[in-house]
Amino acid sequence: MPYFPNTPADRRAMLESIGAASLDELFAMVPPELRLGRDLRLPPALGEMELTAHLTGLAGRNLSAACVPCFLGGGCYDHFIPAVVDVVSGRSEFYTSYTPYQAEAAQGNLQALFEYQTLIAELTGMDVSNSSLYDGGSATAEAVLMALSLTQRSGRVVTAESLHPEYRQVLRTYLANFNTEIVELPADDGATAPEDVERAVNDQTACVVVQHPNFFGCLEEVEAMAEIAHRAGAMFMVVFDPISLGLLKRPGDYGADIAVAEGQCLGNPMAYGGPYLGILTCREKFLRRLPGRIVGQTLDRRGKRCWVLTLQTREQHIRRDRATSNICTNQGLFALRAAVYLSLMGPSGMRQVAELCLQKSRYALEQLTAGAKLSKVFDRPTFKEFVVRVKDGQVDALLAKAQEEYLLAGVPLKRWYPQLADCLLIAVTEKRTKEEIDRLDSILNT
Repeated sequence: MPYFPNTPADRRAMLESIGAASLDELFAMVPPELRLGRDLRLPPALGEMELTAHLTGLAGRNLSAACVPCFLGGGCYDHFIPAVVDVVSGRSEFYTSYTPYQAEAAQGNLQALFEYQTLIAELTGMDVSNSSLYDGGSATAEAVLMALSLTQRSGRVVTAESLHPEYRQVLRTYLANFNTEIVELPADDGATAPEDVERAVNDQTACVVVQHPNFFGCLEEVEAMAEIAHRAGAMFMVVFDPISLGLLKRPGDYGADIAVAEGQCLGNPMAYGGPYLGILTCREKFLRRLPGRIVGQTLDRRGKRCWVLTLQTREQHIRRDRATSNICTNQGLFALRAAVYLSLMGPSGMRQVAELCLQKSRYALEQLTAGAKLSKVFDRPTFKEFVVRVKDGQVDALLAKAQEEYLLAGVPLKRWYPQLADCLLIAVTEKRTKEEIDRLDSILNT
């Protein structure tokens, strides 16, 4: 990071520009009882070289997926990112361009977003994709608002505990001032029972929201639930894992009306939790209520192919009562990275990645639960992550032990699920090797 010294002359110049004679005058509005009243207890000042070395040493004490094997999951995954993704997205035409949502966006940006939309539509089997939203949580909530508008039903939204808990929290925040009941169905055996969905859906239900594979990594009975929702006149919405579509049936093929996802796994780094990429797709007949922007392909007055922002349904562009959302922009750079990743991988590459995730996670589950300290929690098919129970309940101690051995072992579930306080969520991507999985087993089971 750049080193910017702050000299006394710099401070004087800044104070003069705002009309303050001193720092004491600048902070005069802070009551005396709230002031520290002494100098900060800091070590002696260091030169640039010494300070850089000191901070580098402190940063080296952190663990990240860049330097240790990572089995963390729950919506953020350590997938392989081909070098070409960084090369293309790092070009100055993309990397430094202004957020591409205005009508005068460059043709290169518009074409990249158009290609992203096309690739996402092909991946999901849906008719239409927008040019991205902020992340999986905001995409989920925006899609529910879309369903409320389309069905003209505001009474009930049916979802389940197996939907990502942070997505459910975002959804509750979005609907806090709506007269809409959010029904969260139990997932005691790791997935949502279609019979529970049948009982929860009524004539005021706008949509049924299911995650597949769900937060626990388990597969849901999505086709049965889609039929239940449609019989009641409700929309069926699925939150999917893009990598899983290398193997699993696409949302468009089992009756989803709206499909959303977190796109971090498509060529985007974990980045300590964000920023990420929200994917939102739907059937063509719902196009006019799709939030965000849609880029279209057309011909200019010279007959040459070009790209334009075809649809902008946010309230800054059209009458507020007709707007679908106040979403301000899209994740142009991350959508570009996803497009490069998908075009590079192709159908066969996506299938290979998905198969590796499935095979390696299956091996990890069998190895871990064959030992003395861990047991399988849910007897259901999983994709790339799964839940295990720590038999002595010492989850934090076990994770700390793994961290001391330079390994990120999993995500504790007690934060969101008190009934699973003795459980871990473990994710295994195509990057994990047999040696790393065996090492995980050795650390957690001894």
